[in-house]
Amino acid sequence: MQLIRYRPGAPLDDYVDCFWWSRRDAPEAFGEHMLPSGSAQMIFALHDSPILCLPGSSSRDSQVWSRGIVHGPQWSYYKSGPKPAGATAGISFRAGAAGAILGFPVAELTDGHVPIDAVWGARGLELRERLLAAQGATAVFRALATELRTRLGRPLLIHPAVARALAFRADMWASSRVAEIQRAAGYSPRHFIALFRAAVGLTPKHYYRVKRFTNVVRRLAEGKVESLADLSAEAGYSDQAHLTREFREFSGVSPTRYRPRGAASILHHRLLD
Repeated sequence: MQLIRYRPGAPLDDYVDCFWWSRRDAPEAFGEHMLPSGSAQMIFALHDSPILCLPGSSSRDSQVWSRGIVHGPQWSYYKSGPKPAGATAGISFRAGAAGAILGFPVAELTDGHVPIDAVWGARGLELRERLLAAQGATAVFRALATELRTRLGRPLLIHPAVARALAFRADMWASSRVAEIQRAAGYSPRHFIALFRAAVGLTPKHYYRVKRFTNVVRRLAEGKVESLADLSAEAGYSDQAHLTREFREFSGVSPTRYRPRGAASILHHRLLD
């Protein structure tokens, strides 16, 4: 599979972590657990084959989508069925920024998987048609950037306390740091949680847990972990059992069973059994 990522310049870099384009020359027989990132994603299928999605880690209700879909911020993993051949393009939003592009609070999409036409109506389907007509990844990225710029009617306004919390790197997140930010902002814990969840779609504590988890996933995907006990201590878990329990909650498997698609797709756990 070919995968290309592109990070747009200003002003979109405040809203978008990256655009991406991928192409499979042949269908894949395996499904995947799609692990949480703490952010929303918008995906366009540049082919006509349907894709199966199991909306939640504990849900038995499957969803078949085509053309385009928006995945809201996820509390845990969801399952994706075998992928057809063809090209796909997408937008990975920055945490707290998707609402300014989508046109409504991202909290309305938490744990959701919504067809593109239900989000943007006919304009979303027209965008897909432009992406289908684009020749190559560069042209796709150009079309995405043009569309997103037209949707920036006003600057992104995130509450300063939430923006400050999101500014920390994943390896600097800790429950104590979240509490410090909340107290410094002068808000009650309940008010701060409401502000954060409205912007990000997750509570501060859960977002911290997701970012800590993705930091562990990155370390495992690099293949440089010698001891889960040492990794759990470095990542801020109370012990190895705590890491394993939380890893299973977010991925559906234990750390030793985690199989990433590749170094560039660490949040895709391959189901080969």
